[in-house]
Amino acid sequence: MRFPLVSSIFLVLSAVVPSRGAEDPLADKRRPVASTEALPATEAAQKMGLPPGFRAQLVAAEPDVVQPIAYTMDDRGRLWVLENTNYPNCPGEAKDKILILEDTDGDGKADKRTVFHDKITFASGIAVGFGGVWVGAPPNLLFIPDKNGDDKPDGEPETVLDGWGWEDTHETLNNFTWGPDGWMYGTHGIFTNSNVGAPGTPKAERTPINAGVWRLHPVTRKFEVYAEGASNQWGVDWNDHGQAFFEACVIPHMWQLIQGARYHRQAGSHFNKHTYEDIGTIADFEYEKRAYCGAMVYLGGQWPAEFRNTFFFQDIHMNKLRNERMERRGSGYKAVKNMDFLVANDPWFRGLSPQYGPDGSVFLNDWYDKVPCHQQRAFTDRSNGRIYKIVYEGAKAQPVDLAKATDAELVQMQLHANDWFVRHARRILQERGPKPEVHAALAKMLAENPDETRQLRALWTLHCTGGLTEALAVQSLSARSEWVRAWTVQLACEAGAPSEALLLKFAEMAKADPSPVVRLYLASGAQRIPVAQRWPVLEGLASRAEDAKDHNLPLMLWYAAEPAVAANVTKAAELLAGCQIPQVQEFITRRMAASATAQAQ
Repeated sequence: MRFPLVSSIFLVLSAVVPSRGAEDPLADKRRPVASTEALPATEAAQKMGLPPGFRAQLVAAEPDVVQPIAYTMDDRGRLWVLENTNYPNCPGEAKDKILILEDTDGDGKADKRTVFHDKITFASGIAVGFGGVWVGAPPNLLFIPDKNGDDKPDGEPETVLDGWGWEDTHETLNNFTWGPDGWMYGTHGIFTNSNVGAPGTPKAERTPINAGVWRLHPVTRKFEVYAEGASNQWGVDWNDHGQAFFEACVIPHMWQLIQGARYHRQAGSHFNKHTYEDIGTIADFEYEKRAYCGAMVYLGGQWPAEFRNTFFFQDIHMNKLRNERMERRGSGYKAVKNMDFLVANDPWFRGLSPQYGPDGSVFLNDWYDKVPCHQQRAFTDRSNGRIYKIVYEGAKAQPVDLAKATDAELVQMQLHANDWFVRHARRILQERGPKPEVHAALAKMLAENPDETRQLRALWTLHCTGGLTEALAVQSLSARSEWVRAWTVQLACEAGAPSEALLLKFAEMAKADPSPVVRLYLASGAQRIPVAQRWPVLEGLASRAEDAKDHNLPLMLWYAAEPAVAANVTKAAELLAGCQIPQVQEFITRRMAASATAQAQ
């Protein structure tokens, strides 16, 4: 079996401990090191083992930055870094900072440091957009306004959501990321129990989460759990087709993120006791240790093509940046191991989040600690921290300020090779609100661009800016691209009550659409359709015998069908009679029996 190569030698399928023979020119730099002394930051960068053509350069280090738990980039490419010096104490003292780090001369090193805010109690996640800064600080998710963009808060932090738990202070809300649909996503660990809502929300109306992926709409402030289960995940990212992935600790490490999915849990039970079975990992291999952090699908446009759409995440124990590629399997993917991308050769290296910037290079924040994970509760040196930049030959830093771009320029950025521009431009257009000329240009791109990834970008931006009309959605449901059809289903179901015309189209697609990806999105979307209106979609999906052994479809169909089966025994019997998927047949029978038993008591 052959795999893509970088410089004819790099990307190969590796064993749990990859062979360090002739195929690895960096074998000497990849061998474990025994030193337990902290390295100077510049020396640590020089010691990193990387593929040919790559180098690590230092952006910032202690004392200018300490314990950089999270960071993001603004529309000028500046780093907004969140320091967490309180760990493991939560809520902690009001001393954690938000820093703005800027490289003003283009040499790759931050030479300007601005303290934006210095009174966070327990920092865990950060995003910039919609006139301010979003910060995780359990028990709260805060918004700090900076409408005029002068790098000074306009007022005190606003508590957008509260009720975030901190029983386990490294398993709370974290890793804020803007999704292609215009929502802010985050992840949450399993041994912390949160009951989330706007301040003052009664307990019965709050949303529980103790493991999963959540999202918050920045305008409506609607909050929801996007998918539940797994363990302690820190980060999620999307590929060119809008397919999302996340890593998890302790349990198997790699997962495809599907709206409405329920994943194998490290501990405890799903909130719905009739889940019966949950979705498993997409990886059939493990590494030496299983404590991971961060998520990046590289779409930076500057690195060799072999890296595009591959997934990067940090291995905290082993001081490495791992790399995997996703190969299509039915409705989803299988994770396949590539050679480790970075070996720190420094046992203090605790990489957290890789993110690509406007020049296509990748930043890494390094917590930098003598001990990993839970051991940091006893060893509490909070004076360290580094940020690096991984640069490939030919990369050139460029000044950017997307806020100054016109609407037309931002629309054209949806065609950019570097998705950093695509995402920032999309969010700015969303902030600026609906405009007919923007919608017309995006609709033209959706209809005429031959590249389905560019069609998707136009579709997402239309949705974010309020331009995805029902007529356009109906048209997109017949698009040649399975990805466009699938994503149109999700966006059309976002409000939870699609029109009769859309429901009729969904039912037709459930019976006849040839794409398992489209059928997966129909199963997800059905969970958001009012229960009484789900039946035609459920019946169509249940009739597809070819999906019986798919990794996702039987269970996703069941999650949508379960409340309908519980609500209407007559329709449930009809669904069972026409179902061609044995696992779903079994679950329908079990649920009907459970309902009958409950009624008899």
